[in-house]
Amino acid sequence: MEEPTEPADSAGPISSTVRRWRRLAVRHNLQWNELLLIALNLYGLRGNDTEGMRLRINSENQEFMMVLPADRTTSPFSLRAQVDRSSPQHGLTELCVDGTPVVEIIEAEPGEEVRGYLRADGTAATVIFQEGTDSAELTKSYRDLLQALASDLADDGTAHQIKEVMLSAGQAHDEAVVVEHLVAVREAMSAEGLPQETTLGVLTSALHTQEAFAELAENVGPILLFLTTESFAEDSEGEAAQPEELAQVLSAARAAGHRTSFTYTVGADPLDEMRAWLLPLAEQTTVWPSLTILPAETPVDDSQHIAAPDERLDFFLEARSLLEQIFAPTELRPEPWRCYRGLWYREHAGEPLEGPYV
Repeated sequence: MEEPTEPADSAGPISSTVRRWRRLAVRHNLQWNELLLIALNLYGLRGNDTEGMRLRINSENQEFMMVLPADRTTSPFSLRAQVDRSSPQHGLTELCVDGTPVVEIIEAEPGEEVRGYLRADGTAATVIFQEGTDSAELTKSYRDLLQALASDLADDGTAHQIKEVMLSAGQAHDEAVVVEHLVAVREAMSAEGLPQETTLGVLTSALHTQEAFAELAENVGPILLFLTTESFAEDSEGEAAQPEELAQVLSAARAAGHRTSFTYTVGADPLDEMRAWLLPLAEQTTVWPSLTILPAETPVDDSQHIAAPDERLDFFLEARSLLEQIFAPTELRPEPWRCYRGLWYREHAGEPLEGPYV
């Protein structure tokens, strides 16, 4: 493995945190910038007045999008203006680790609630579940969202074609209602001229019966199901969902002709428990899952993490390697743009990952 690249301002003093992380990157056979993005998603930002921050980052001439908690008083990460007036980059913002500049920030803005957004270089649209919308207005509501996103595409001056629309319905728990909304989204897609082969996906814990999957196959065609395992317990009368139960849901979806995946938050369980929990799901997964880094619930309370603070980054790097082993038999690979708080960016199992990354 090549020696990790130096931090951005290698001529100045380098913090002890950066030196320790560089040694950690070598030990885990990771490039420096890969570890840096993992750490940023883990620790968030300090020194900002807003709870959330949306960052566009230039890492080795490649852009990444981060949506981060920004009020983490214990985080080593902070933002500051470029101070070297002789630099052509003067006026831009730097991301620092305990004062050491490490990467350039293209854009930083407060994170805000949105009704939809674009990913995968503008080829994938996510629309937020329109809770409380009258049934007669559903198709129009989703069509308005798609039109607004298409307008955003036109504004950037580059030709794009939307190849996937994902309905984010993680807070919806009524199966019939989610089916109704998916039918409306497909109708909106057709009205906007998107071909039938355009992927329609859903992020939800509500879908679980053979009847629902059969109805979807008949009325909207094959979908991409991302089963939200974190909220599945809420639909099971508060009881903790067992992996076998979740695997059965994915199996039922596959039997009806749908593609399958799931979400899982890494960091709350010991690695051996994580492995046992995920193995049954991996067998029923056709698209790389959204394996996200567990953030702290509040700026001062992170007691939900299984790893102690001084061991936490090492824990997530070990988890990353274990997850690569768990999913190796599937031959699936991460799509970095799908997960803003993920464990993979430009490499996976020692091999480079193709973009898009945002």
